[in-house]
Amino acid sequence: MTILSVTDAASVSEVTVSENAGRWATGTLPAETTSFVGRAAELAAVKNRLKRARLVTLTGVGGVGKTRVAVRAAREVHESFPDGVCLVPLSALRDPALLPNTVAGAFGLPEQSGRPAIDLLAGHLSGKRLLLILDTCEHLIEDCATLADTLLRAVSDLRVLATSRRPLDVPGEHALPIAPLPVHAEGADGEAGAARDATALFADRAAAAAPGFALTDANRAQVAALCRRLDGIPLAIELAVARLRALTVEEILSRLDTRFLLLGGGRTTLPRHQTLKTTIDWSHELCGPDERVLWARLAVFAGEFGLDAVEEVCAGGDLPAERIMDALISLVDQSVVLRVDGETPGGARYRMLDTIREYGAERLAASGEAERYRGRHRDHYLGKVREFEAAWTGRRQLLAVRGLIGEQANVRLALETCLADPDGAAAGLELAVKLWGFWHCSGLLTEGRYWLRRVLAAAPEPSPARVLGLLLTVWFMDLQGEPGDTRPLVEEAARTARDIGDEYGMAWCVAFSSHTSFFRGDPRTGIAGFTEARRRLALLGDETAMVITGFQMAFMHFLAGDAEAAIEACDDALRRIEAPDECWMRSWSLWVKGIALWGRGDRRAAVECARAAIVLKQRLNDLIGIAHCLEVIAWGAAAGGRHERSAVLLGAADRLWRKAATEPRFGSVLLQEFLGEAVEACRTALGEEEYAQARARGSAAEVSEAVSWALGEEEAGDAERPSWELLSRRERQVAALVAEGLTNREIAAKLVISKRTADAHVEHILSKLGVSSRTQVAALAPGLASGLASDLAPEPAPDRAPAE
Repeated sequence: MTILSVTDAASVSEVTVSENAGRWATGTLPAETTSFVGRAAELAAVKNRLKRARLVTLTGVGGVGKTRVAVRAAREVHESFPDGVCLVPLSALRDPALLPNTVAGAFGLPEQSGRPAIDLLAGHLSGKRLLLILDTCEHLIEDCATLADTLLRAVSDLRVLATSRRPLDVPGEHALPIAPLPVHAEGADGEAGAARDATALFADRAAAAAPGFALTDANRAQVAALCRRLDGIPLAIELAVARLRALTVEEILSRLDTRFLLLGGGRTTLPRHQTLKTTIDWSHELCGPDERVLWARLAVFAGEFGLDAVEEVCAGGDLPAERIMDALISLVDQSVVLRVDGETPGGARYRMLDTIREYGAERLAASGEAERYRGRHRDHYLGKVREFEAAWTGRRQLLAVRGLIGEQANVRLALETCLADPDGAAAGLELAVKLWGFWHCSGLLTEGRYWLRRVLAAAPEPSPARVLGLLLTVWFMDLQGEPGDTRPLVEEAARTARDIGDEYGMAWCVAFSSHTSFFRGDPRTGIAGFTEARRRLALLGDETAMVITGFQMAFMHFLAGDAEAAIEACDDALRRIEAPDECWMRSWSLWVKGIALWGRGDRRAAVECARAAIVLKQRLNDLIGIAHCLEVIAWGAAAGGRHERSAVLLGAADRLWRKAATEPRFGSVLLQEFLGEAVEACRTALGEEEYAQARARGSAAEVSEAVSWALGEEEAGDAERPSWELLSRRERQVAALVAEGLTNREIAAKLVISKRTADAHVEHILSKLGVSSRTQVAALAPGLASGLASDLAPEPAPDRAPAE
């Protein structure tokens, strides 16, 4: 385990890593995978209410289609909200304390600041005309009501659309009940005017479930009767349709009628919640033994899950692992489990609707096995987090971070399980400590502090994990600018480490204490102590710690005015990074080296480092890191006489600082001076009005656009950017793979050439482009976009090594 010491700069990487390609992320509207049937009146009512009311809540029984109506309505009114529509699914969130953080995360707000998440949200939304959808509020009803009320009072142009089984009871709320789909009355003519909505839904889904099915005069009355028996509840209809693969409409109706008559004592209408429960009961009974067992055990998951998790958590007893896949496929076929659309690196993903999961949880509790399978769920995700910790500073860094983002709901649930068990506190502490890198890379410092506080309180016994947990708490507090003296926590960590003989923990305690001394005005003691901490970590053989403390030490040297020592420390850190795909440590090392080079007066080299770093930070979607790099590139543009460009880039950085709600440039006076020089040059050259307009254009840019601008031109001089046309077709192929972070050996394997040939190609590429490192090739890589697809096709003729 490696942690960061309290840092003032280079180790601060508050990032929000993007969701995997092909998945819809929180904050966006999901694509519709099945046709939308009916609901014209409801959609019109929602749109009308949103014009007149600032809070509209769609209410109704589970499975009635509240979410589907909300999403479709939002899609139809999105043009009325120039600042966008943001969907926040809440069904997987179990802890109400994390509700504001979850909503803030939907807007991509990194928890860099120590301010409450609700204040960050209000500040970010101020002045915006936006629609916020809070989906599935009933289990967090009071907290959702408080959040909605607070935001609506603070942001005048905000609209909130909520879905819940009951109203939020907030002043000004317009509750709009979503009724089941209309069905033909018994004995009514089903032909004139085409099918009613419930019948149309059945026919649409049936055509997909049972190819060849069509609504005809012969079966129309039976379909209408079946939909009427199901009260027009869409989820109940979907469950019944899944049975068409084995039964006729008449057989389904007959079996359902028997169940309803037994339950109701006659043909009187049952309460709608009872109708749905009876339908789910019937669907459950039609499952085989394996499917019923798996249904119950799947209820221990929150949100999405993968096949590997299902096999490890749910196998056992009368359901061995080799039968899990068949049972899962069967549940998917029966619409009990839903497959999540989109491809992910870890394979297919699945989820259960809330109503279905609640039913399974009741069955699991009745079996007496709930505690056992909750424990297996906890152990599985503890293993996942251990794998993440081992991988996240290596070559699989991006996959590791993105993979854990998809498991966030289950990781939270595992932490809750640990805290609910008096014997699970130690496992909870281990889980929280090993998540430090994830919280760091995904911009969740506040959530990290929340869990660390809880597990430290639950596990007071001395242990190496407690030492690290205390230090992580100090670090996160310092990064967020939390007021108060953190020395007592460091002192407790040091006492604990000494008492239990934890040399690793002691090394980090020395680093934390020394860092505090440096930033309290004693740089000599601070640097000397930090050097001692690094000596101890080197003896313990922790190369990752040596890299991290290397660029931290470099930043301290930079602030102390020793640019040469800072550059040397960064070069040492970069040499120690072995994984070609590692982005986090490499990007911070490059950025610190860049500002040290700027301080030494080597402006062109400084900008090259910043450009190489911003490529890596964009891969991580590290908003704070991107802001740092944009500013260095803007300094270079101003120094090279490109004042308008400099002002635009500074404006783009402004937007990211505001989004993070943190103090720019870590409060460094020296970095503020560099910025001030650039700003003064731009104002003088452009005049106040033109300068303000250019900065405003940058502030309006999206992150990807700003990064493209930063990489699109030479900053600190008049030299033209190297042309990819200088490279041969094969050299462009190799350059693209270099930009992806592959080593020469990996490039050789990818292109089926010898390593010696790959070595020669790379040397020629560096020479032709006039650069000296692979990171500089990566920084120039956006220029390779045109023609890259054809270049990456295999060459028909065998490759020959270039002449030496």
